[in-house]
Amino acid sequence: MPTNAVRKLGIIAGGGVLPRRLADTHLEAGGGVFVIAFEGITPSETVEGLDHAWIRLGRIQDTMDAMLGAGVEDVVMAGPIKRPTLSSLDIDGRGAKLLFRAGRKVLGDDGLLSVLVAEIESDGLRVIGVDQILGGVLARSGPIAGAEPDAPAWSDIRRGIDVLKHLGPVDVGQGIAVQEGLVLAVEAIEGTDAMIERAGVLARAGAGPVLVKISKPGQERRADMPTVGPDTVLNASAAGFRGIAVEAGSTLLLEVDRARALAEEAGLFLVGVDT
Repeated sequence: MPTNAVRKLGIIAGGGVLPRRLADTHLEAGGGVFVIAFEGITPSETVEGLDHAWIRLGRIQDTMDAMLGAGVEDVVMAGPIKRPTLSSLDIDGRGAKLLFRAGRKVLGDDGLLSVLVAEIESDGLRVIGVDQILGGVLARSGPIAGAEPDAPAWSDIRRGIDVLKHLGPVDVGQGIAVQEGLVLAVEAIEGTDAMIERAGVLARAGAGPVLVKISKPGQERRADMPTVGPDTVLNASAAGFRGIAVEAGSTLLLEVDRARALAEEAGLFLVGVDT
């Protein structure tokens, strides 16, 4: 049994199926679960039958009070949250102080999440990564599905990694679409799925683009890791991509068996790369 299994887990839940999977896995291991759900973001089925609290995004003190009151010891952040403008948030006093301390870090997702992690831990809680609850979810190095990328595909993969490594220090992008050396799209606030769709519209004739996903230099892995799953594969296939390359050991690969089957059915390669 994992050493954290007996500790009560607080799940700060965005969208998607990952938060519920974390909750179910931790409960099966004998631990307790408390979910922070956000109005208009977290699906209602995520918290069905679970101890939880609905919070408005930006209410930091309410979030901490709810977790501490529930006896939470460990905290994990999971599921996408479409980032709103600061002016649209219902920010409480603690949230305002956090943003003031963060300064220019709030301009990037990773900078803001790093500050949020420090804020949570200042109240004595421990922030952990998704991979500490779900074993075997990190992408391995080498072919995962489909054929080994050919030389032109490897050239696009290396091009994507190079561009992302240059953008990473300014906290922009985890994903990029490259076709024959041309950067079709870089992931920004729209997220991976929308970026894939945009790149598909911009793609040229010939072999399709390659999607590359890697972490940013110094990224706060406990709060935000590159993530690929069946939906990514389906979207890439629909947009005419020829393959997906992810950073080995630093990318969450969800529902790997289904993702692999979908990639092979679509004729896409899925490969883990060392960067």
